[in-house]
Amino acid sequence: MRLVLIGSLALAAYAVSPPFAAPSVAQTAAAPRSSVTTSDFRRLALMAEVFDFESSRLAIQRSRRPSVKRYASALTGNFRGYYTRLTSGAGVFADFPALPADPNAPIKPFVDERRVAMLNQLGAATGRGFDRLYMDMQLGVRQEVLGLYETYLRSGDDPALRAFARERLPVLEQQYQAARRLAGR
Repeated sequence: MRLVLIGSLALAAYAVSPPFAAPSVAQTAAAPRSSVTTSDFRRLALMAEVFDFESSRLAIQRSRRPSVKRYASALTGNFRGYYTRLTSGAGVFADFPALPADPNAPIKPFVDERRVAMLNQLGAATGRGFDRLYMDMQLGVRQEVLGLYETYLRSGDDPALRAFARERLPVLEQQYQAARRLAGR
């Protein structure tokens, strides 16, 4: 229940005032939901996973802070497994890109306009500004994803995806706490 409340409040706060300075990106942030369909959960969770992977690849290459690089590496570590679990049995989602054979290769974009803008903004950042922006984005994204997973646990109708969400939620909470520490919050 605590995570539901935190996730809902975080999503509401994120939609109004994101932790990074990009008004055009923030204006399209998702509003908190009381329920989420299986197809929406799968689509939103996949977009979050792809964003994590692509933004973290940038962080591994560009960050000057070893702690940020370790955090980014942890986010990319299980990406293929999570992606596979989210797409398994998703025959109606033929537009999900196949993963490239090279685990370090970029993924064909499967993100919304807001995440594309965030990735572009991050790609243009350098130095300490990059680290600060990456961690601010991670805080916002972690809050969104926590709310999404909590909502699906309450309202989802696919037992396998609910089990996945239940299993993944503690990891997402740990990632959020790590992002808070790294961002100094």
